[in-house]
Amino acid sequence: RQRKVGVLARLIAVLPWILILFALFWLLPNLLNVVLSIVVLYFALAWQSLREHALAIYQPLSASPLSAEKLDEARLAVSYIVSRDTQNLDESAVAKAGIESVLENGSDAVFAPIFWFVLLGAPGALLYRLANTLDAMWGYKTESLLHFGWCAARFDDVLNYLPARLVVYTYAACGHWRAAIRSARRPSARWKSPNAGPVMAAGAGALGVQVGGEAPYFGKIETRPILGEGEMPRPNHLKEAIWLVDKSVYLWGLVICLLI
Repeated sequence: RQRKVGVLARLIAVLPWILILFALFWLLPNLLNVVLSIVVLYFALAWQSLREHALAIYQPLSASPLSAEKLDEARLAVSYIVSRDTQNLDESAVAKAGIESVLENGSDAVFAPIFWFVLLGAPGALLYRLANTLDAMWGYKTESLLHFGWCAARFDDVLNYLPARLVVYTYAACGHWRAAIRSARRPSARWKSPNAGPVMAAGAGALGVQVGGEAPYFGKIETRPILGEGEMPRPNHLKEAIWLVDKSVYLWGLVICLLI
């Protein structure tokens, strides 16, 4: 019953906006359609927001020496973009949480909207952004959302499947290729979802670091597989993760321009 209600809720939340967008495209002249498409893509992308959140973690974390106040500032900043408990994370754990979020959200918030915009135009970008937002709201495996959020989570997985595979190779091309590909192909890379795991594993391998492992969630320690290969994360690796996403965006832009 909860799954059926979840499907209905998802349709109610998404379908009206898609219909409104199609109506606008039908009513507006071609020039304004182009402007509308640019506006939709702009709001569908979260590249700048991701960079700002990541830098808000990196800047206090990179202070030398790292004071307790700066560490608390970094813990607070990382709590805005991760769901784990951050109050007691040490320097390396904060950097690791930030890196995982940057790598995963680089795929979800940047590359997937671009992919669906190229494939289906503004409706594709909007459809993906709404699906990803609903997954972030309802896709948790908690007692209240396990079945209700099933449709939102699965639909987001479907829309992310192809972009995530492209992101794996993009991260590899912009970092350590062999380590990234090896990391993404290991069985442990499927631990979280068919998309997030390979993306984070490839990104970690490209950076030469290990992510995953133990992390506190809702008062309990969750043991996750190790993703990537190399050393334990340090603050400078978080800055490198931001740069990895930036380079990947530039590479996608170049490829799209060449194809056009």
